[in-house]
Formats: sequence, structure tokens, C-alpha cells
Amino acid sequence: MSLPTPSVSVLGLGAMGGVLAQTLLKSGCAVTVWNRSAERAAPLVQAGATLAVDVQSALQASDLIVICMIDKAASETVLSSLGPTFDLGGKTLVNMSTGTVADVERLARWADEHNARYLDGGILCYPKDIGAAKTAILYSGHPQAWEEHQQTLKILAGNPRYLGADPKACTPTYLALYAFYFGAFAAWLEGTVLASSAGVAVGDFKHLSSIMTDMLVDGIDTAADRITAGEYGGEQASVDVHVAGQEVVLDALVSAKVPHASTDAYLSYCRMAQAAGMGDQDIAAVYKAMQP
Repeated sequence: MSLPTPSVSVLGLGAMGGVLAQTLLKSGCAVTVWNRSAERAAPLVQAGATLAVDVQSALQASDLIVICMIDKAASETVLSSLGPTFDLGGKTLVNMSTGTVADVERLARWADEHNARYLDGGILCYPKDIGAAKTAILYSGHPQAWEEHQQTLKILAGNPRYLGADPKACTPTYLALYAFYFGAFAAWLEGTVLASSAGVAVGDFKHLSSIMTDMLVDGIDTAADRITAGEYGGEQASVDVHVAGQEVVLDALVSAKVPHASTDAYLSYCRMAQAAGMGDQDIAAVYKAMQP
């Protein structure tokens, strides 16, 4: 006995939303699309999607509704235009737009007031990786909605992570992961420019970088274990040792006239730990010093 074809509405057809809709279409889903600028829908309609004439029609067309707009504020504006009596009849609303925890609270409340089940979503990739087995999207919110639609959502990302029933869990975790990614990427750019000043080609530095990405994974594992256990012995390399080393890195960047904001930031956090009397402790102690 074959399973029914999943029906999904996608609201927002920008660079990411359009790929979400396209990926669902290619998987065999019945896809309805809507965008404030209808011309963006033309390639998807040619590929088999149905164009909704308005937001209300898009919401009514499918059991699963995926929203991916420029931000959650934009999606809230669109949804609030429907009025207080609009009833979604128990459908699932997944908002993958970027926003704040306050935005999530309002959207989850709107969904509840309009008889919808709310899931918050955080996409951890660029559009080119949507649909890949390795790709992750974070979710949190209505447990039954997640259970019911996770296989359809897995079409969009083969490595989804559900963070629990609290819809507010996804957004700060998603933003925290991007803070980590872009901080590391900025540091890589600094290093790439410094290496190029010594005649190292970008392609060569790319290959050398795997040495440090492996070390970074190990460093994260070790730091997380130390923080969890509360063990901050400085026998491997203390905060003081890290400061001395990074001052040499900073001097090299300055001498080569390379921007060094990420190195400045790292040193400032280490010095924060020194000021708190943690200079002789492991670098994981910086976590304690950074607590608000």
C-alpha cells in the first residue's frame, strides 16, 4: 500500500525558499507556492508547482506549510494580515526564516490562536546544500507535528535535529552555531591573507587548513569535556600561554598589514580570563570568564 503524497506549501521564494520548493517538487511532493512577487514562482510552476493566488489559499492548500522569508518579522506581517478569525484547522506551520526569540514567541502564539501547530526551523547551510544527506536543519516545537512531518522535512536536509517541544529552543541554538561558524570563518580569512603575504597560494592554504580543522574538532571535544566536568588544569596550555602565542600571531598580522579583528577578539576573551584570575587554567576556562 503506497503512502499518500505529501502536500507542502512554501511561502517565500527567495534564494533559499525557491530551492526548498524545488527540492520538495523533485521528491514528488505536491507543492503549492506563494511569494509577494509572483514572478519568482514562474520556474516552479513550470516544474509542476501550483501557484496560490493569495496567502490564504497557500495556507489552505497543504497539511505542511513552510515559511522562508527574509526574516520572521516579514512572515509575521504576512500572517497577521489574515485577521483574527482565520482557522488553519490543525495544519503544521514551519517557520525557517531568521529572527529573534521574541519573534518566535509571537509567531507560536499566532499559530496557537489560529489552530495551527508550530515548528521553528533553523537552516544550517547555503541553498546549494539543501537536500543533501549531510545537511542539518534544526527544529523545535510541537512534538506531534514533528513526528508526523519529519520524513517530509528530511527531504530538505538529511541530518535534521529536533531540539524538543519548546519552540524557543531552535532560534538561539541556530544563531549560536552561526556565531561559531562565522567567527571561525573570519579567522580563516585572516590566516589566508597572512599566508598569501608569504607567497602561499590560497589553494595550498586550503589543503593545509585541514590540519587545524581537525585540531579544532579535538579542541572542542576536550573543552566541552573539561567544562562539563569542571576540570580546568592548565597542564596542556594555560590561558597565559595562549595569550603569549596569540600576541605573536597578532604581531605577524599587524606587520603584514592584515586585518585582525578575530584575533583581537580572541585575545580580549583570554585577557578577560586572566583578569578573573584564571591565567594558569586551561583555555576552556575562558568559558567561565565569558558568562554574563
